[in-house]
Amino acid sequence: MLVPVEWLREFVDVDLAPEALANLLTMAGLEVDEIAVLENEPVFSTYVTPNRPDLLSVVGTAREVSALLNTEFRPPSPKFLEGKSRTADLAKITIESPVNCPRYSARVITNVKVGPSPSWIQKRLIQGGLRPINNIVDATNYVLLELGQPLHAFDYDLIANHHIIVRQARAGEKITTIDGEERLLDEAMLVIADAERPVAIAGVMGGLETEVSAKTKNVLLESAHFNPVSIRRTSKKLGMNTEASYRFERYVDPALTTYALDRVAQLTAEWAGGEICAGIIDVCPGKFATHTIELRPERANLLLGVEIPSDQMADYLSRLGLEVKHGKTLTVTIPTFRPDLRREADLIEEVGRLHGYDAIPEKLPEGETIQGSDSPQGAFASQVSEILISCGLQEVLTHTLSAQLPHEGDMVTLKNFISEDLSRLRKHLIPNLLSVIGYNASRGIRDIGVFEIGRVFEPHDDDTITERLSIAASITGSLWENTWNIDRDSSIADFFTAKGMVETLFDRLVGREPSFKQAEIAGFHPKRAAEIYIDDAKVGIIGEVSAEISEHFDLPDRTYAFELDFDELMSRQRGAEAYKPLSKFPAVTRDLAVVVSEEIEYQRVKELLVEGAGDLLERLWLFDVYKGPPLAPGHKNLAFRIVFRSADRTLRDEEIDGRITRMKELLAREVAASFRET
Repeated sequence: MLVPVEWLREFVDVDLAPEALANLLTMAGLEVDEIAVLENEPVFSTYVTPNRPDLLSVVGTAREVSALLNTEFRPPSPKFLEGKSRTADLAKITIESPVNCPRYSARVITNVKVGPSPSWIQKRLIQGGLRPINNIVDATNYVLLELGQPLHAFDYDLIANHHIIVRQARAGEKITTIDGEERLLDEAMLVIADAERPVAIAGVMGGLETEVSAKTKNVLLESAHFNPVSIRRTSKKLGMNTEASYRFERYVDPALTTYALDRVAQLTAEWAGGEICAGIIDVCPGKFATHTIELRPERANLLLGVEIPSDQMADYLSRLGLEVKHGKTLTVTIPTFRPDLRREADLIEEVGRLHGYDAIPEKLPEGETIQGSDSPQGAFASQVSEILISCGLQEVLTHTLSAQLPHEGDMVTLKNFISEDLSRLRKHLIPNLLSVIGYNASRGIRDIGVFEIGRVFEPHDDDTITERLSIAASITGSLWENTWNIDRDSSIADFFTAKGMVETLFDRLVGREPSFKQAEIAGFHPKRAAEIYIDDAKVGIIGEVSAEISEHFDLPDRTYAFELDFDELMSRQRGAEAYKPLSKFPAVTRDLAVVVSEEIEYQRVKELLVEGAGDLLERLWLFDVYKGPPLAPGHKNLAFRIVFRSADRTLRDEEIDGRITRMKELLAREVAASFRET
């Protein structure tokens, strides 16, 4: 916001130099970024935070200065004579969309003479960042800068039937705005229309067909309050950022509409002559009631760390334009121009600002403290990160929002999204990781392994949403650096690389192996994907990314991914392990070649082997898979190495033979297995 210092002085007495005044405002929360010299006078460039729309005007800034300096605040007081004609007899206002336009006010001024505005007005407009146009338009822009209320002047005679209708645009409607651009409208956009067509995009820009020109004799002045969400949506969709939309998007005081009309009517009459028709048409289907907040002085002093008497607190708040009633607490009535004041803490902040943050003494905290620690979720997430990093992956953080993805089904859609690419809450982490891989691959990086721990959102048919933490990883290429003695092709990641990472996680965190059951999963290769289970509960998915998804994300070669339910994994986290001494007795190793149908999954064979081996089993792993002669067609040979050990004795061959026999009998009975000599 550009604030000419001399204009500011019209509403408040300031004896400070511009530099001192800028420092005062900055220390109170209204940051002055720069003091420029425009038209040979100092002009403040202020940074106004989104929660303080009242400071987007010279008068609002003057109110702040008045409160800080405890000097008189003199807002403009419009005075003018009205003619015999009545505005209500000359125009009609209809609001068809009260949610997006809770208030619309209008005045008519007849017999104006359009021409240039006074030179001092043109100077102030330039200082405020606006271009002088003519005395009618300049009057509306002057009041916009002065009061913060956007206004618009229509050529009254070009409004069909002199009837203003505030409504939603109709599909396919078009309007040529005053910048000469034709705009295509849709039903989500609010427009100001007459009886025939749209004449302005509400809160953004007026239409070319009804703008004030040198031929204009009569004007209809508009001053309205619009829904900030509606204006922001329209502004972003059309790519239009105007002084009006900038303010309406942040909230404009609804009580300003008639006051601003009176002010612009006064200036129009002074600069362009004409007759101000009696009265204002003020259509206000919405209600803008003030509210009260109870402020406890002792609570304010506790939070601020300084003793301020309650009478002084009341004085500070009164200077800001708030009404204060004394009692055991201070009952503060919040005016409509301060939408940021919603709770007691907000008032305490105002007291602190006016008291001066630099006046609050430095004091070390006192009292008992406890040692801080991470939350259980945070500690578990750190463990997961360490394990996956040790597996050769890099951690990434991606956006919670995404576009609708073809394989994701229903996703949670935002009501007021900024762009289609950020319109949904992510349902899984894997798509985001694939985007990371695609982005890096397009820049020549072939070997990528990434993971993320983050929140995902699952919609349900009853309109509820489940939010949960998820763990996901994706790999492509090799996780080993190229060296002279290792062929890159021999170290390319595959399904079993990803599977090994999952097994490492479970081994380190749960202490038990998960099971993998082949399944058809959307987004994965139909034959190279599996669901991950433990204790008969599904805890995740794993697989090779399908060709369709690889093409969508522009992935290199084959890419693999897995995703696990964070809470399911955490709920099975093993506790602290008791120390177990290493066995003093030797191990016995046996190899077993199992021939089964190709339809029998490895996981099932392994489960039966473990069951048959009993408590003497120390370790078991698959070291070879063979298909072909002399095996019968449709069969495979799985070669296992099995290690037995006892903690209290040396095992005898008879014991081990008995366990092997039991394992074979179990396999033969359950999966019709046969056995080959190893």
